[in-house]
Amino acid sequence: MRQLKSFGILQTATVAGVLYFLFGLIFGVLAALISIFTGRFGHAIVMLIVPPIGYGVVGFIFTAIMCALYNAVAERVGGIEINVS
Repeated sequence: MRQLKSFGILQTATVAGVLYFLFGLIFGVLAALISIFTGRFGHAIVMLIVPPIGYGVVGFIFTAIMCALYNAVAERVGGIEINVS
């Protein structure tokens, strides 16, 4: 067993931010399609822009916070144990 002692905060937050952006893009496309079918074209454009950017930024920030907290806790009590084969 090996311990995961710390995360690279910036790199981990960047990867998470991109993943959240992609999730927001999927959500935004679905919401935009619903908006188009209900006749709210202006809302559709907003849904293609706001969710991806919002999810990406918030995902980046919260992942960075969680990585920093994990690093502080793991330093004191040990990291998560994983089996690397």
